This record gives sequence, structure tokens and C-alpha cells, in this order.
Amino acid sequence: MDIGVWMSAEVLEHKLHARQEHNTEQAWNLSRWPTGFTQEGEHRLFVASNGSWQGYFTLSPEALFNPNDQSAPFTLLFDTRNWTTIPPVPVKRFRGFTYKVPGANSARSPVASE
Repeated sequence: MDIGVWMSAEVLEHKLHARQEHNTEQAWNLSRWPTGFTQEGEHRLFVASNGSWQGYFTLSPEALFNPNDQSAPFTLLFDTRNWTTIPPVPVKRFRGFTYKVPGANSARSPVASE
């Protein structure tokens, strides 16, 4: 399952800088749980920034749930060392997350976002 999120250039830079830190794990909070993430297999968090898709992180099979956080109770975890850059694909800014993401490799064709 692949989902995409929009990050500001500063947030993406912060996430990528974490590759150099002792703890390379980072998190992304969501207001709702993406369907399909309970299935087996690799799950990816695609990142759009500065008007295009930039790449993706492979998500950890573990996630967090905080019922006391009413605005974003779900937290996806990823190791920043597995960042994979993709050729930029134009996308309009969006909120939340989307299932419409570009292919993770050249064998897949890009899909425009909402």
C-alpha cells in the first residue's frame, strides 16, 4: 500500500537530515488510518514538496495510536535511511494524504494526485 503526503521543503529537509542522526527513525501523524495498511507487504510514504513528488520512505510495519490526540491519533514510522528519490512528477498541493501517488520505480507509470 502506498500513500502520499505533502511536506513543506523545511519539513522534508528536517526528515532527510535525520539520516545523519543517531536515531534515524521519524514519524508522520495522520487524522485517519489509511485503509490497506493492515495487509502484508511493503508500505510506502510518498512525499510531495515544492510542486512535485520527490521520493518515498518505506514505512515501518509498526505504527502508533494515541486516542488522546483527537486531531492526529495515528502515527506512521519510518527509517529515514531508506529514502528513495524518484524523478519529479508535478502535483498540486493537497491536505491530508492521498492514494494517488507516482510509481515507485520506472516500471510503473506516474499517476497524478488529487
